[in-house]
Amino acid sequence: MTERSGWLNAVLDCRLPMSPQPTTVEPQLQRLTDVRAVVFDIYGTLLISGSGDVGSVDSKPHDQALQEAWTATKLPGPLPLQIADLHRRIERINQQRKSVHCPKPEVDIIEAWGQTLAAAGVDCPIQTVVQLACHYEARANQTWPMPGASDLIGQIRDAEIPLGIVSNAQIFTVPLVTNLVDSPNLETAGFDLDLCIFSNRYRQAKPGPRLFDALCESLTRRQILPQQAVYVGNDMLNDVWAASQAGLRTAWFAGDQRSCRDRSDDPRCRSLRPDVVLTKLVQLLQCIEIE
Repeated sequence: MTERSGWLNAVLDCRLPMSPQPTTVEPQLQRLTDVRAVVFDIYGTLLISGSGDVGSVDSKPHDQALQEAWTATKLPGPLPLQIADLHRRIERINQQRKSVHCPKPEVDIIEAWGQTLAAAGVDCPIQTVVQLACHYEARANQTWPMPGASDLIGQIRDAEIPLGIVSNAQIFTVPLVTNLVDSPNLETAGFDLDLCIFSNRYRQAKPGPRLFDALCESLTRRQILPQQAVYVGNDMLNDVWAASQAGLRTAWFAGDQRSCRDRSDDPRCRSLRPDVVLTKLVQLLQCIEIE
């Protein structure tokens, strides 16, 4: 483990076990032929997510979580800011970058934390900023492995079908995935690193097209057509609609009420139909050919 990865431990150490909450959605399974790659969302799909997403600026402020994170990071003095200060900073950064070519900007959360702390008069090294961000995220957005996720990844990997990720993610996301599959890194877990697309690296988020465009570019280099890949996610807009716009086949995972988002109020999703609907991740094995 590198020193920098060790800074991220809080996002794992503060977790508590969770179980998915049942939904009323019925599974819709059918055979998907010629699947040559499987790509996953993370929050609400591979991971149970207490808030349903990562670093959401739409969530209610979690000042108690911030106070606990401040104490755990051993920063001196009374807490000089509120979590609303971070949310305003994120909104300001995103508004500055929003354009026709960047319809859904994404921040680097460490940069946003650093600017927020500096504005509050707090001067601390990057290590402390990372640790504070991880301590806060672990408390504000509890996560736990989704049942069946590790087994599903293992079976797809063993079948030598390329595995990928497209996720609205931050620096602390990858350790959650590698912990899920009990592996030191994504590559040894069986993921193709060129098919792993994270929003904080591209500074754009789903449902904007940039992440899936990048995925399709990587698929093309492997001589895999978009329609030969299936994307699995819990959000009908961010995942199913966005992936289908890029030409991928889609599996809507509706296995946890916390993060099951049908987006029926969005006109882009009203007539949208995923190729399959899963209420348990392992149901995907009934839909693709595994040798």
